[in-house]
Amino acid sequence: MQECGHIVPRQFDVVGYREDGYLAECILAEGHKGPHLVRTPEGQFFSWEFDEKCNCEDCLDHEDSNNRCCLYWEVSAEDVEDLLKNQE
Repeated sequence: MQECGHIVPRQFDVVGYREDGYLAECILAEGHKGPHLVRTPEGQFFSWEFDEKCNCEDCLDHEDSNNRCCLYWEVSAEDVEDLLKNQE
């Protein structure tokens, strides 16, 4: 399975500032529907998606799509199993 690999913009909001080179890449299948899913080196899972309702200056700057606001939330291990099983 080819992973999505999309890196969460402003990843420090989700995983903090890191010096170990970790990138919060999506572990779901390439072309998946719905929010992205990342696994931290500490074993936590987070889903995220762009905040489409945000109208801040960064989000309205269409030239830098990597600096948009995101909504993110922790996902339980049980829910991750379901997400990985039911990918489209």
